[in-house]
Amino acid sequence: MLHHSQTGGQTGRLWKGTGSEQNRKAAKPMIISIHIGAHSTNGAQLMRGLLKNKAVLADHGVAVPNPSLYRDVLPDVMRKVKSARATPETQEMLLDQMLESDDCTRLVLSYEDVICLPAFIFDKGRLYTKASFKLPWLCNVFADHEVEFFIGMRNPATFIPAAFSQCGPNLTYESFIDTTDLESLRWSDVLTLIRKSCPNAAVTCFAYEDTPLTWAQIMRDIAGIGPMVPISGGLDILATIMKREGMKRLRTYLNTHRPQNEVQRRRILMAFLDKYVDEDALEEEIDLPGWDEALIERLTELYEDDLDLIETMEGVHFIAP
Repeated sequence: MLHHSQTGGQTGRLWKGTGSEQNRKAAKPMIISIHIGAHSTNGAQLMRGLLKNKAVLADHGVAVPNPSLYRDVLPDVMRKVKSARATPETQEMLLDQMLESDDCTRLVLSYEDVICLPAFIFDKGRLYTKASFKLPWLCNVFADHEVEFFIGMRNPATFIPAAFSQCGPNLTYESFIDTTDLESLRWSDVLTLIRKSCPNAAVTCFAYEDTPLTWAQIMRDIAGIGPMVPISGGLDILATIMKREGMKRLRTYLNTHRPQNEVQRRRILMAFLDKYVDEDALEEEIDLPGWDEALIERLTELYEDDLDLIETMEGVHFIAP
């Protein structure tokens, strides 16, 4: 049984609507912010955090519908429109199903299976290749609106075991990984594929290992709100790797010494994390055929190099710690 620290050295780092409704929607394009994965990068936690702030976000023109309102219907619409732009009527039908109010300028969605189910992550031996056609379909669903993609990345040394664990007992590891050369995996290749497939969609990415420090910023960026808007849940990921006493002291400190900006806030978080980190919570067991410590270390080094490259990529915003 192999063990690996999560931080990896990165603790710091189809239908019809009425004509009048159609005109109303057509005259008011929105920003559609979509969290598209990746799998096993706290996607469910992100949506829970945003829903926790639903009322506050609504006051700022941001709608966060419950995923149950679109996760069944959205794939159907994508398959129907494919490479064609969805009609205004189709777009309106979908929006009407998700929105409780017309008074919003941004819609936030999260659907980590939108590119593919976990079993097909390594289709044809490459990482998320289905993004090349699935994401253009998704853009076509919201053809009259501005689409933004948000994607979490994770060290392949822990991403592969975590994603494989979501596939169920009937899929073997050999079938899951297909012909993939593990040491050739690069998130920068996925981001390049997204940029080429959907050149008009803004792309924001973040590293799973950094989320204890960057979580509040991720929530704010996908919701399009500034640092002065009060939100809850920004410490949720940090709380999973910090001792309870440390979290209690941190919350007290933040209430009595309010940081003036995000940089100052993260320095405070890092200081408390260094002192109160729960080392046991950082450890992950890895038990996959053919894996050894040398492979895990190599994958981690390649991932860290890849993150350095991603920080310099044109057209990609990387939320760094």
